[in-house]
Amino acid sequence: QSGRITFMAAAGALFTKAVARRVFARFGFRRTLLAAARTGHLGPTIFRSPNLGRPWKEAKQPPAFAPPTGDLPGRSVDHTFWLTPGHASESGSWYAGTSPQGLFRSEDGGVSWTPLPAVNDDPQFRQWMGTVQDGTPDGPKLHSVIVDPRDASHLYFGMSGGGVHESRDAGRSWKPASRSGAYAARRLLPMSASTATSMLRGA
Repeated sequence: QSGRITFMAAAGALFTKAVARRVFARFGFRRTLLAAARTGHLGPTIFRSPNLGRPWKEAKQPPAFAPPTGDLPGRSVDHTFWLTPGHASESGSWYAGTSPQGLFRSEDGGVSWTPLPAVNDDPQFRQWMGTVQDGTPDGPKLHSVIVDPRDASHLYFGMSGGGVHESRDAGRSWKPASRSGAYAARRLLPMSASTATSMLRGA
């Protein structure tokens, strides 16, 4: 209901009745599936299956914000909204976008997740993110994480409030995307890697 998918027990799934936000299949690295869920007793978490659903296990370290730095207020992940597999050359890598708006990376196929401080703890980004009023009814979200198929270090993401941003150094630093860059990123979403590579030439 309301755009959510409820998963019942199937193929040995361990998260019966968990409300999944997004499910993305990756038919390469160990045929891994990831599912972001928000459950009553576990809270916001991520489940993973390395073999297409037999079985599912909860991540050992789901996305969680680091303790606040400076004068920034602390935040807690309400739910993971977006999951994107990393570059083909980085077989275990995944990116997650959350609400409140945050960006996280896994390098072990979704078992553990680390926050990216260049986004989550940057005062300018936190100002651009706004408040809970600057997003969808269930909270603003970081979404549309895109990895350039030509370059694992070239990333994009979008925010409910705050626009489209680009990194050329694997997420260590970010800048607002140019108009042409934002347009290229938006067009990448429904495309295959080969089509995206062709389209990005000259972007």
